[in-house]
Amino acid sequence: MQRSQRLKTRPSHLAIAAALLVSACAPTTHTDAVIGGGADTMLRVGDAARDAGDIGAAIPIYRRAHALAPLESAPLLRLANSLHTIGAYREAGNAWDRILRLESKNFEARVGYGETLLALGQPILALEEFNLPSKHGKNAKMYNGVGLANDMLGKPKLAQAAYREGLQKARTANLLNNIGLSLALSGESEDAIALLEETAKTSATGPQHRSNLALAYLVSGNSGRAAELLARDMDDVSMIRTIAFYETIIALPDHARKVAAMGASGQRKTALSTQNARAAR
Repeated sequence: MQRSQRLKTRPSHLAIAAALLVSACAPTTHTDAVIGGGADTMLRVGDAARDAGDIGAAIPIYRRAHALAPLESAPLLRLANSLHTIGAYREAGNAWDRILRLESKNFEARVGYGETLLALGQPILALEEFNLPSKHGKNAKMYNGVGLANDMLGKPKLAQAAYREGLQKARTANLLNNIGLSLALSGESEDAIALLEETAKTSATGPQHRSNLALAYLVSGNSGRAAELLARDMDDVSMIRTIAFYETIIALPDHARKVAAMGASGQRKTALSTQNARAAR
């Protein structure tokens, strides 16, 4: 299947969201500075907007940089990362596709495209993309993607093996969080708690991580500790509802359904971070 055809199978609500997000006009504070500038100038201004947290303003500037330098991958890498970050997955996929037409062995584009396919709910196609860059190099992000894809396919052992390989490259918060959640959903609460508690010592810890750790404690039977963790970020009513929801997930009959339910609740993150987008410079 061609890359462009793969992107057509995403849910229609993603198309609507992408159209709304990308059609917004960039503030003049950024666009005024690039009138008449070259591609390098555009990239610098786009980077400034992105690094200031204004990705919506950066995107049209990156588009302009690409129009000025259509045979260079740098503008497209920034554009693809930024589109993925705001959830415009089909457009991000189109940008990754353009990069790969220019540079078929571009490692970042292969991994990025795989992550976009995961976000579109296509783990089998994502694995195909992750397997290609593995011939040219391997990094923690690639292993994280392979793990997520296998978790989505209901193959926790393969997923956890990929996460562990990634952790040998770098003990990132994403890898620790995802392997911890995978272990918890497959009933291995002791190992899950140990890894998620390790993540708690990093600066990346937040409400999402504490929720995953709470789920691991629920799997272990320690509902008191789970409630204590959830209470840090929500009121009593929300905490009770979250515990009930997690107990429903734990009772589901197979791993793939559990992972899908957690994904729907926003507990699994596959989107590229702003930090990852900066790596495209």
